[in-house]
Amino acid sequence: MIIQCNKDNISQVFEYIGDDYEKCLYLYIDLVKYGIENENFNIWIQYSDNEIVCLVSQYYTGMQIYSKDYDLDALELMDFLTEKDPDVISGMEKSMLKIKDAFSEYHETIGFVGRLKNLTYPPNPNAYSAEDDEIEEIARLVSQDENIGKHYGFESIYKQFCDRREDGFGRNFLDRDENGEIICHVATSAELPELAVIGSVITSPKYRSKGYSKKNLSALCKQLLLEGKNVFSYFNYPPSVKMHLGVGFEKIGHWVKFKRP
Repeated sequence: MIIQCNKDNISQVFEYIGDDYEKCLYLYIDLVKYGIENENFNIWIQYSDNEIVCLVSQYYTGMQIYSKDYDLDALELMDFLTEKDPDVISGMEKSMLKIKDAFSEYHETIGFVGRLKNLTYPPNPNAYSAEDDEIEEIARLVSQDENIGKHYGFESIYKQFCDRREDGFGRNFLDRDENGEIICHVATSAELPELAVIGSVITSPKYRSKGYSKKNLSALCKQLLLEGKNVFSYFNYPPSVKMHLGVGFEKIGHWVKFKRP
């Protein structure tokens, strides 16, 4: 049975997640940020024998699934997700494999979700928190990157950065050379008082393979740790995996995304 989360059962959702939010970061973050009254965010609970076996969230056209013990009812969930017809579905690999057959036409991406355990790489002392008037330049750099920003486009990335900063939901760190050009940028894509998720680590092409990404990522992570936050990130490209592990992240598990072609 799948029912929509409401004020009478929302406490069950938080109890079910507990301290395991690292395996459903955006589901948890969006629930804390938006609650159950936001028209763009919804969450559903799947029960079996009166026990929660899965949570499903939807933010705009993206959906995320989370099953603590991977004991979800796959057939019911596949029917439910098919009816919702999302553009993107994501979750931990063990859960996603159970619904894979219903979304064979989607493109599949496999990566990792990781947590910073110990900061093991020296932070860049020149990295600093960007001002509002630097965000347009940052967005143009990110939007030109093939792996991270190009498919979103400048306007979308610029708006995302501005909205996150205005809501206190994200920040941007960068470093510049002697001519004032951006060397490297790293951001948080989501923040709560107790946690932050890293995103948009981009180094200008002429400065790549020189360690700037690791140094600037380390600088932002150091600041987040000083604020008492647990730091998480998603990574899948080999250079990104190497960078995160080199800074001190440890893999929590495989993260899978199904995306409509």
